[in-house]
Amino acid sequence: MRRISKDPIKMKVFPKGQVVIPIALRKKYSINIGDQIHAVPEKNGIFLKPSQEGMIRESLTEHLFGVFNIYATAKSELTKKDISNAVKRGFTEGYRV
Repeated sequence: MRRISKDPIKMKVFPKGQVVIPIALRKKYSINIGDQIHAVPEKNGIFLKPSQEGMIRESLTEHLFGVFNIYATAKSELTKKDISNAVKRGFTEGYRV
């Protein structure tokens, strides 16, 4: 993992205007997948600032619903209740990797 320094970090802008925030910075500032950040225009550039309202944590079921949703494209959609039941079964039966 790259050490955080005061030196600028080079990032690439992708076709949809997206940039990837390096993992060292995401960890340092507790920026997680799905969090919102503010892009604040300043005289010399753009200041990216984690949004406090974007840092409201979701339940485990809501998080897993989003994670599992990408695997269910060819199947019927999972509901939050389906995932909640699967998580409960996992805790009672024990997860196996």
